[in-house]
Amino acid sequence: MKRIIVLLVFVFTTFFSASAGIVKISGSLKDFKIRKVEIKNCGIAVNIHDRKMLIEVDSNGLFQLELKLKRPTYYLIGHNLLYLSPGDDLKVKLGHAVARGQFQGVGEEANVYLKGRERLSGWKMFDPMKWALDSNSRIPTFDECRIKIDSLIGVRLQELNRLTKVDDRFRELETIRVKACQVQIYLDYFSYGQLSRWDDTAEVKQEKKNAFYQTIKLFVEPLLKELTASDDYLELAEVRDVLGECYSSNVFEFPQSVTFLELMKVQENASLLDCGLKKADYKLYKDFTRKIQNKDLKQAFSAKLQRRAILMEGRLAPDILLKDIDGNELKLSDLKGKPLFVDIWATWCLPCLAQMPRFQELSEKYPGIQFVGISIDLEVKRWKEKLEKEGIPPRIKEYLADPYALQESWDLASIPRFILIDRDFKIITAFATRPSEKEEIETILNSVK
Repeated sequence: MKRIIVLLVFVFTTFFSASAGIVKISGSLKDFKIRKVEIKNCGIAVNIHDRKMLIEVDSNGLFQLELKLKRPTYYLIGHNLLYLSPGDDLKVKLGHAVARGQFQGVGEEANVYLKGRERLSGWKMFDPMKWALDSNSRIPTFDECRIKIDSLIGVRLQELNRLTKVDDRFRELETIRVKACQVQIYLDYFSYGQLSRWDDTAEVKQEKKNAFYQTIKLFVEPLLKELTASDDYLELAEVRDVLGECYSSNVFEFPQSVTFLELMKVQENASLLDCGLKKADYKLYKDFTRKIQNKDLKQAFSAKLQRRAILMEGRLAPDILLKDIDGNELKLSDLKGKPLFVDIWATWCLPCLAQMPRFQELSEKYPGIQFVGISIDLEVKRWKEKLEKEGIPPRIKEYLADPYALQESWDLASIPRFILIDRDFKIITAFATRPSEKEEIETILNSVK
């Protein structure tokens, strides 16, 4: 009798969690080696303005999280893609290496399957195929590659069909994801097949790419028809990416729904906002927001616009706490009096390091501007060792800042990031041109007074 009661309690608890839309996740994120790990919804609006949250991790790398969901939804924790359904109760161990992720509990089967999605990418497929198809390292033809690609796609679909504990929606969406990957790998052959020279201009490269796309229309367009059969498929990043590429190429013919066309337009305007926001354009973007029909896109673009408005030219710059190499604290505003050209970087960021020589050159050419480096390194020792080994250039001040504070105050999504502030601590541009773009950045710096 006691065993029956326990079983009934378990069934009732599971049913209640599912009906209430509750998802429970717990376990270890120790391999990330940080105390706050991002988790974000992967839906249609993620590229516009992602709705990410931070998971608090304790000193042992452990965490517990509850989410309320109306329906199954995809989330990302690092590069780990999760499919979370109301009623799921998962214990996980996740890190940067997706293949090593561990799942146990309700919802386990779907998420173990998702670990294999990284196998369906050109960079994973093409090099092994190169050796398998030709021991003399001859680049295989597209038709040779297509045979191998289609075979691997078939294997992945067989893996999906063997699952027994997933819902019909997961099975449908993952079938579409696999076919989107198939199209993407076809398109990736342009790079793998070296159909363009490294010194081709952007225009010549695009012409060659479109010529290649013309030759594969027969294989791509039937798949595109499947990918566009439902707007629900736009919840998948792979579908959005490949449809966006095919749309911009103007080569392929495929159904384009109102929602898809609106997504393309919203993404275009969101990209423009990533270059900064001028006062003269604010009203135009507000008017555009009012015309967006899709609820998620409208909400995301509105949120992005408001974030950009905080960083609009002429606004008082958000202040942040800094530490110098000796551990002394100060605020960014303590440096005002001169215009500030700020470089946000990290020792592990290769594109950041590539900008540094040019940043130093500019600091010597423009003594009237204070050049400031702000590192977001969490490993303070590593940051100090780099500065001590290479030295701090005389016209550059180097500091350390909390990356989470920067993310919140300056809407920091990626680095390197450059910011230009006037002598009164007002924003000139929160998304300044990189130092490597010599003519453009010098034109801007020449106008700073």
